[in-house]
Amino acid sequence: MSPIMELLVMMLTLSSVVSQHMDWGDNPDLVEESDPIQGREHIMRLVALVGDSIDLECQVLSASQPVGKILLKKDGKIIIQAEDPIVETNQDGVFIEAHLKIDIITEEMGASTVSCEYSEIKDSIEAEFHVHTLQIEASKEVCETCVGDIELIFKETNGSSSTTRSANVYRRIQSKIAEMTNVQSGAISVNKSKSEYFLSRPIATIRDNNAILAMKPKYIIGGTVVDSLDHCKCGPSSARTISGISVDISMVIAALSAIVAICS
Repeated sequence: MSPIMELLVMMLTLSSVVSQHMDWGDNPDLVEESDPIQGREHIMRLVALVGDSIDLECQVLSASQPVGKILLKKDGKIIIQAEDPIVETNQDGVFIEAHLKIDIITEEMGASTVSCEYSEIKDSIEAEFHVHTLQIEASKEVCETCVGDIELIFKETNGSSSTTRSANVYRRIQSKIAEMTNVQSGAISVNKSKSEYFLSRPIATIRDNNAILAMKPKYIIGGTVVDSLDHCKCGPSSARTISGISVDISMVIAALSAIVAICS
């Protein structure tokens, strides 16, 4: 083969490799670093609450035949070798997709990193975990009467992957907490230096909140750690959801009774 032909073959091969690239599929819990340091552009941040389940989609775009192997790793160790990834061919080349699923996020995963590698190119993508726990605090009076607010404190685990907090992480976790507790993001107070998020909610709206229970919170009643809110002397929850808003029926009845007494 002539030197010119060898050069053309090399250029075509290089062009093919360069055109291939990797990315994570759309996932609202995967956020970019607010101001990424050079060399970390390929690293995303996974914002999670204890008890969440995740499905991360690793994509190889504009690949070529023959299709290589996708390796999914957790903390540098292979956890899945995607033997049967989804492979599709279109005008832009070959599209490859593999999934990494974790059924339950635990507090211990706060120090974890997952990555996706493709054997045919020297490229990888990563996601650093930012896992948040929940502590619920209530006074003895609220616990005994089941009337009043309790304090919810969400906190990023000490082991989470980066000591430099990202504004995108703050925004995403506030959005997740707001959705879980049926409040506006503005109702959540933030201590950025400690990565803590606070809000108060009526006890009746929290006792039967399955998303809250799935986080296996730490409960503190009157300064004492207890197993659950079952220690509070509450009957069946009177909380109801009306047009997407959680309403404590017993509190509404009490308020109406007071109005009637005043008017009579």
